[in-house]
Amino acid sequence: MSATIKDIAEIAGVSLSTVSRALNDNPKVKQATKDEIKKIAKSLNFEFNAGARSLSSRISGNIALVYDAFIDQFEVSLYINQLFLEIRHNLEDMDMDTILLTGYNQKTKESNIKRLLRKQKVDGFLIVHDSISNEDYKAIKKAEIPIVQLHMVPRKDVSVRFDAFYTDNFAGGRMATRHLIELGCKKILTVLPFEGGNAEYKARLLGYKHELESNGFKYSEKLVLHEECSYSLGYRMLTEYKKLLDGVDGIFFQSDIQAFGFLTAARESGIDIPGKIKVVGYDDVPMCESVIPNLTTVHQPRKELAKLSCNKIVDLINKKNISSTPSCISLTPELVIRDST
Repeated sequence: MSATIKDIAEIAGVSLSTVSRALNDNPKVKQATKDEIKKIAKSLNFEFNAGARSLSSRISGNIALVYDAFIDQFEVSLYINQLFLEIRHNLEDMDMDTILLTGYNQKTKESNIKRLLRKQKVDGFLIVHDSISNEDYKAIKKAEIPIVQLHMVPRKDVSVRFDAFYTDNFAGGRMATRHLIELGCKKILTVLPFEGGNAEYKARLLGYKHELESNGFKYSEKLVLHEECSYSLGYRMLTEYKKLLDGVDGIFFQSDIQAFGFLTAARESGIDIPGKIKVVGYDDVPMCESVIPNLTTVHQPRKELAKLSCNKIVDLINKKNISSTPSCISLTPELVIRDST
């Protein structure tokens, strides 16, 4: 039988994409590794045809990272951008490249996923998108290309099963609220980005509600504010929601960026944070340690999410450690206490 890229990869102890790149003289592969792989290929009488081999093995070295277009808004993207950087670094360490794209073309509304499938440009899909159609998931499955979803919990209306890694937002909502209760707060407001919110914010709200009721507090819709995910919103709250804030001694912002604006406005108005109002955010973006006062927040384990999802998608591409049942793994967030509480 003719030798394959897989044979060479197993002997060299490297990934299929590394073999493909080495035989293509890709500069990302160290010269010593190239020499070793070419030596093995020669010993096996392996004849490499880049185009044909890519089509037959489906190893292009590219992973599609699919996200929702609304993330392009600067303030929404603060956490997601950090997550994407972690993903890129992990994939680069595994000799894979990232193709970053929105799920759907903003002008034509056509599926970018199906466009990539037609062009056979990727070996796997990392999905950070809560609204990919079931039809698109089935198209990926039919093409026999691996899927891993991260950050978002898989929807129940999707018929295709795949591995997923995400943060336990219910637990995050509980720990933020519990912290404020333990500090003596009696009237706790929570602020959600967007009216209605998506699944992650709904889970945080449920955690907030559960923790209040578990500690003898009455849950009130009047203390749940649905607003835009922006610094501006947080800054305007002292004037636009003055009546709502009356008596509030704790605020759980479900996005750090909203909390940043509020902290700035409070400082300019001479309001003592955390003396009068204690403030907790969510995400733990790098700016939390730059604002005054430094923001207490719920840390999402982005490094772990990125590592787990990248390892899994590369294993699936290389047909390693494949389970008959895809796994959905929830990671527990962590409360990072700083000056705002």
